[in-house]
Amino acid sequence: MKSLKYFLISAVALFALAACTQEDPYKPGDPTNTNGNNIYFSEKNPGSIVLGLAENSFTVTIERENSSNAVSVPLKAYSTSTVFTVPSSVDFAAGETSKDITVQFAGADPFVNYVLNISIPEEYTYQYKDQSVYPAFAVTVLQEDFKVIHSGTYYDDFWWEESWDQDLEYSELKDAYRLSDLWTAGAGFEFTWDKSTGKVVVNGGNKLSTGIVHSSYGLISAQDQGSFYDADDDAIYFPFKWTVSAGSFGTYYNVFYF
Repeated sequence: MKSLKYFLISAVALFALAACTQEDPYKPGDPTNTNGNNIYFSEKNPGSIVLGLAENSFTVTIERENSSNAVSVPLKAYSTSTVFTVPSSVDFAAGETSKDITVQFAGADPFVNYVLNISIPEEYTYQYKDQSVYPAFAVTVLQEDFKVIHSGTYYDDFWWEESWDQDLEYSELKDAYRLSDLWTAGAGFEFTWDKSTGKVVVNGGNKLSTGIVHSSYGLISAQDQGSFYDADDDAIYFPFKWTVSAGSFGTYYNVFYF
C-alpha cells in the first residue's frame, strides 16, 4: 500500500505539472487610455437632489485632467423611469477642465425618489489609475413642496441640551410640517398638527432615526409619546422616548418655540 500511495502522489504531481505547461497562451487586457483624456464626474456633485414642484432640471458637473484639446465625450445614462432626459454627450472646448450638463426632470410624482446613473465610456478614462473621482455617477432626485413658513427656536433636552434657530416647513400636498437637519444633517422629522385640538403626531407615531450615534450603544431612535401645541407658551412640545438596541434612555421633551 505504501508504494501505491507514492505512485498516486507522483501521478498527481505530474498531472499538475502538465496542467501548468498546457495553459492557454497569455492574453493581455485591453490597453489603457492612450489619448490623454481622463474624464470623470466632479466629487462636488451631490448624491441626492431635492427639487421644488416648479423645478424641472438640475446640473451635473463633469471634469477632466488634460485640457489641451477640444473633445466631445459620449454619455451613457440609465434609469428605470422615463422622467430623466440626459444629453448624449458633453463637449469640452480647448482649455476647459470643467463642464456642466443639464438633465431635464419632468413628469415625476411628488415625494417619490427617482434614481439616475450616468457613465463615461472606458476609452475616455484612466481605467487603472488610483483616484478618488470616478467615470460613473448615481443620483437620487425627488420633487416636493415643503417650504419654510416660520423661523423659531428648537430646544433639545436629551442629547445637546441646548437651543438653536430652526426653520419650520410646511407641505400643502401632505398637509404636514417638517423640522429638518435637527441633530445631524438629513436627520429631522415630519408631523401633523390638528390646530383645533392642539394634537401633534410625529412620523405617524412610528419610531424615527435621529442620526445620533452613541459611542457605546449605537444608533439612537426616538418615538413620539403624545406631542402637543401649548398656546400659552406658543410652542410645540415633543415628548420623545429615546432608545437604542439595548433599551431606553427614558422620555425627554424637545420643544419648538414660535
